[in-house]
Amino acid sequence: MRIINLISKRIKVAILITAAFSFLTISQNIIAQEVDYSGTSAANFLKIGVGARPMAMGDAAISTVTDPTAMYWNVAALTRVEDDFSVAISSMDWLVETRNSYISSALRVEGLGSFGIDIQYLDYGKVEETTVYDQNGTGRFLSANDFSFGLGYARKLTDRFSFGVKVKYIQETIANASASGVGFDVGAVFNTTFFDNNLWLAASLANFGSKMKFDGRDLAVTYSVPGSPSGKQIPADLTTIEWEIPLLFRFGISNYFVKNEDLSVLVSYDVLDSRDYDVRHNLGTEVGIMNSFYLRGGYKINYDEVTYTIGAGLDFKNILDYNIQLDYLYLDYGVFSSLNQFTIRMGL
Repeated sequence: MRIINLISKRIKVAILITAAFSFLTISQNIIAQEVDYSGTSAANFLKIGVGARPMAMGDAAISTVTDPTAMYWNVAALTRVEDDFSVAISSMDWLVETRNSYISSALRVEGLGSFGIDIQYLDYGKVEETTVYDQNGTGRFLSANDFSFGLGYARKLTDRFSFGVKVKYIQETIANASASGVGFDVGAVFNTTFFDNNLWLAASLANFGSKMKFDGRDLAVTYSVPGSPSGKQIPADLTTIEWEIPLLFRFGISNYFVKNEDLSVLVSYDVLDSRDYDVRHNLGTEVGIMNSFYLRGGYKINYDEVTYTIGAGLDFKNILDYNIQLDYLYLDYGVFSSLNQFTIRMGL
């Protein structure tokens, strides 16, 4: 019987790895058709990572995430959230004076599975309007933002294998024009028996869904008829085209090489593939001391500006008996200003 169980576990690992690399091969074949898809996706804010802990580990997150930010990285990992109810809140000054905010929560229901909800909001602030005739600005300021709202569900199919699915509503708005769409995420996570049950495998496919097209009253224009003695004007609407949302495939592996009450050493690796840029690689590590203080670092390969990330975390559960974790991220963004992010996680 033990032999049969062992074979079954090995088969599950093989299926997960085969599925992951099948997805990767298919996406690579699409990209390899000598077509440059750069800049052809809408809702690119969905590519911005969330949570100071996973981002400090270089975005090598889908097999390591154990908090409500699993709603973003890998919905199947909701089953790894230990608390019956937990919340994660994160905010970060993003590029060129924008701000990316994120909040998520996870609820575990005995016998049913784990449920999640999340909101991501990218605020571009106020932007001064310019026209062909007023290229230095008209004095009118416009607002712009991106928004997503997601619902997720994950369940353990065995004591080691979990599967999850998420549906999200996506909207982009600039002044009085907006575009909306619906996307889906699916994910899986598997705890192997290797290295004393500390080796994890994971895969996720994010943002599979509808196209987005801008519409709104700002697209209404009026044209003057050339040569008309009365200066006749004709109302018209500018036509926009549909754009895909950014399909992302991730495959990850992680392992605790040391894990005890005094010291833990976690190392993780993710490969990220997208339709509109080359394959990217993410390496991360986390060193924990007394299950209370954590140092984190990451290295990102094949990114335009970002190379390394660093961060730290503090778990108050073993210090003040409060189930609260505070995480910090420092992100060097090359020619842009460095970025800082704080995340607070709370559990009940």
